[in-house]
Formats: sequence, C-alpha cells, structure tokens
Amino acid sequence: MSSRLMDVSSSATAHLYLREDRIRQSYEAMMLAWRTLNADCEALLREKGLGPAHHRILFLTAAHPGITPGVLLNSLGITKQSLGRALGDLRERKLLIQEEDRHDRRKRPLRLTANGEALERELFLMIREVMTRAYREAGMTAVEGFRRVLASLQAPSESCAR
Repeated sequence: MSSRLMDVSSSATAHLYLREDRIRQSYEAMMLAWRTLNADCEALLREKGLGPAHHRILFLTAAHPGITPGVLLNSLGITKQSLGRALGDLRERKLLIQEEDRHDRRKRPLRLTANGEALERELFLMIREVMTRAYREAGMTAVEGFRRVLASLQAPSESCAR
C-alpha cells in the first residue's frame, strides 16, 4: 500500500481535530502568527544590522544566562559556522560576552552585556504585547492547551538546560 493511501486512510479515522485539513490550517496559522510576532522585532533588528539568528541568541542567552555555545547550537539547530558568525557579531557590537568557566576551560558561557540586555528587553516587550493580547482574547484554557501543544512539538534536545 502506498504511503499516500496509508495517510488518507489514517486521517479518515482520526479525530476531527487531527484531520489533514485541520493540521494544514494549524500549520498555516503558526507560520502567520510567527510573522506577526516578529514583524516589529525584524524592523528594529534590521535597523541595528542584526537578523533573526541574533535575536534567537539574545533571547536564549537572556533566558539562560551562562548558556554555552554547544547548548545554543543544539537548541537553534544551526551550523557551527552560522552560530560562530552571529556570536562574533554580537560580541563585536558589545551585546554579548563569552566568559571562561572556572571549572572547565573548554566551556565558554555566554552572558548579555547591559546593552544586550536592553536590546533583548526591547525586543521581548514587542513580543509580549502581541502575545498578551492574543492570550487575553483566547482565555486561560486555550492558553494552557496551546502551551501543551507547543511543548509536544519540541524535540527533547531543544531544551536549554545546561
């Protein structure tokens, strides 16, 4: 039996919310939501000569001070070269510093500078405004369901735990 036939037969027996058209709608909604969430951020980042990879590094470093490049690499799923280039840009702009671990010199924990914290905070406030509005409109039950769906979509290796 072809995989296409198996897909059709399995989707025919799936719950209403698991039907292919619903999954396609959900994926499209996530893509459009991502664009809305980041529209203001992208304009500010462009103004500063930075891009989405820089933003993700700033966000994860703010959320997990002392995160290592290795953990960032696994979390972001980008190449070592791309990460190195973005980290270099952020260090050069004095938004991020790379320290030496006292116990393991191979580790190079990352921290935001005061300027990096200020920029990340400004970017986060833009996102928070959009998400707060959406969360209020959807209600607490929907928000909790949304978080569970997002948690299930994340691969176990995407945790920023050190």
